[in-house]
Amino acid sequence: METTKRIINISGKFGSWTVLEKQGKQVLCKCDCGTQKLVYSHTLTNGRSTNCGCKKRKESIPVGANFGRLTVISDIEVKGKRGELLLLTLCRCGTQKYVSKNSLKRGLTQSCGCLQRDSLKTDKTIHGHCKSHEYNSWLHIKRICYNKNHHQYKYHGGCGIEVDASWRDNFTQFLKDMGLAPEGTVISRIDQESDFAPGNCLWIPRKEHYRQIHVLRRKELFISQTLPKPVVTNSEINVSPNIVRAIIKDHANGEANMNKLATQYKISTQDAINIILHHV
Repeated sequence: METTKRIINISGKFGSWTVLEKQGKQVLCKCDCGTQKLVYSHTLTNGRSTNCGCKKRKESIPVGANFGRLTVISDIEVKGKRGELLLLTLCRCGTQKYVSKNSLKRGLTQSCGCLQRDSLKTDKTIHGHCKSHEYNSWLHIKRICYNKNHHQYKYHGGCGIEVDASWRDNFTQFLKDMGLAPEGTVISRIDQESDFAPGNCLWIPRKEHYRQIHVLRRKELFISQTLPKPVVTNSEINVSPNIVRAIIKDHANGEANMNKLATQYKISTQDAINIILHHV
């Protein structure tokens, strides 16, 4: 890429950034919106950093947009306690609530909370399985996919595994697709790289499930023990160890398209190439 050869000069432009001052590996930049921020030099030259984030924040959601039971009723964005952007929505049940803009766009929030309450109410009054193994399994796969504090999250949600939208807030549909669990079985995925979804899950003996977990952890340990230390070059790799391991694994499984890997893990193509060159 030509951008990797660009020289950083004072007053130089990189997207919306204007270079103000060099500070070692970092550069003090000013965004067109007025925000000043220290940015790593290589993220400027390889095109990974082009603005302070204002461009993404400006991607508005119009009034009237629907997300499940929610309808956006104001396009005025409000900052939440953790700095997240919130939009005022009206739920189908009549409740007005500020909801994370990012959660709406990702489909993680579909109601003010009434959807889950209705689902639980329906579960208790209709299917009668609220204390069953099937119900606990349904809760379990949601926890390991979305609860970052769960000890199994890093093997599931941390790897991008999700619960299919048709199951996420609907135990009745989950039970219809999976059926009753035979005695001594637990839920498992057929394709371990894919989501918990209809057609990709089945009930397997508990011992077989424990064997799968043991194999998974042995692979993780093997990768962590055999992963060489990064080679320091002129083009430094500023990528988390988890992404490095994931890219190496995909490459070992036959993926040779660096552009595809870069897009999948949201890094530059040059970083993907450097990971393969210096870690394999």
